[in-house]
Amino acid sequence: MKKLLSVVLATALCTWAPAQVRLLVGTYTENTPAEGVYLYSFDTESARTTLLDMAPSGNPSFVIAVSDKAYAVNEFNDGRQAVSAFLLTESSIKSLGSVPIPKAEIDGEDPCNILFTGGAVLTSNYTGGSLSAFPVNADGNLSELSQSYATHLEYTATLSGRYIGTEPAHMHCAVISPDGKYIFATNLGMDCIHRFDRKDGEKPLGKSIIAWKHRGLRKFGPRHLIFSADGRFAYLLSELADKLVVFSYSDGTLTPIQTLTAYKGRGHGSADIHLSPDGRFLYTSHRLKNDGIAIFRVDPSSGKVKRAGYQETGIHPRNFAISPDGRFLLCACRDSNRIEVYSIDSSTGSLSLLEDRSISVGAPVCVQFVL
Repeated sequence: MKKLLSVVLATALCTWAPAQVRLLVGTYTENTPAEGVYLYSFDTESARTTLLDMAPSGNPSFVIAVSDKAYAVNEFNDGRQAVSAFLLTESSIKSLGSVPIPKAEIDGEDPCNILFTGGAVLTSNYTGGSLSAFPVNADGNLSELSQSYATHLEYTATLSGRYIGTEPAHMHCAVISPDGKYIFATNLGMDCIHRFDRKDGEKPLGKSIIAWKHRGLRKFGPRHLIFSADGRFAYLLSELADKLVVFSYSDGTLTPIQTLTAYKGRGHGSADIHLSPDGRFLYTSHRLKNDGIAIFRVDPSSGKVKRAGYQETGIHPRNFAISPDGRFLLCACRDSNRIEVYSIDSSTGSLSLLEDRSISVGAPVCVQFVL
């Protein structure tokens, strides 16, 4: 009965959405036409978009909205790496300020993902191979670094025990578990997923363990991890192997139940992953060769997936977002300088490009609906 009720509620939520929703877009600003974080209005009936405002910011490549605030990483590796806060209204976005990721305290180069943990925001730093936390003040602004975590893997020769090298870490994203007890972070460099006990306040990272590790001769590259709405399953997309891993989830434990090739383009640049609001379909984006979005149908009882199609996109699709009502998918095609808008077939999950609805913006990287 509980499972039936959750399906009914999810379906009801997907069939209703306000006619106008806001949309945040993060960009790369270095040597591109982009200037910062963009705020749009998106009409859920017509799929038309209206630019509302723009807040100047350097390389705000990943953005999130939290109530009337927004937060973005500033993706640099030359000392300018930082995290920024913004004030949101119905029609505007204004900068509240930025806080540097201090090189003297943590290798935090190329922050590429940001998570709101309650009392802090947590950045995943790709080149630095680290996580860094910044307290959120009462006014929504950020304070200086409060906590960090960094790791790497050292190799020794099997027979002599002699040190022979270090495998760098590349943190790519962090997510909170459905039960709220843990933070999981993907480590693309060390082919693993870290699990942290989640703490309240400005230091969210508690005790850590390796929750899952790929065991194989070729690099796997865990990139993005998501959970199903009912909390029973998790889905991992690997960037380097172009693989999709399905896990069952229970109280901090990830148990692999299915692994398959996400797409056959062999671009080794798989990027983002999302479930439709009703949980019936899963989508993954892929770059560098045969750019596009792979479509999968999800079995609600087992959590496993089956291929349902592939939609070619513009050049270098990165992050994408699905509208709250599940009718549209918006894909940030960085090197095409546009966000492509697709309608979603509710019965098959297939995508149809709405060419005249595309959003022209320089080097879009991240698309987030403001809920």
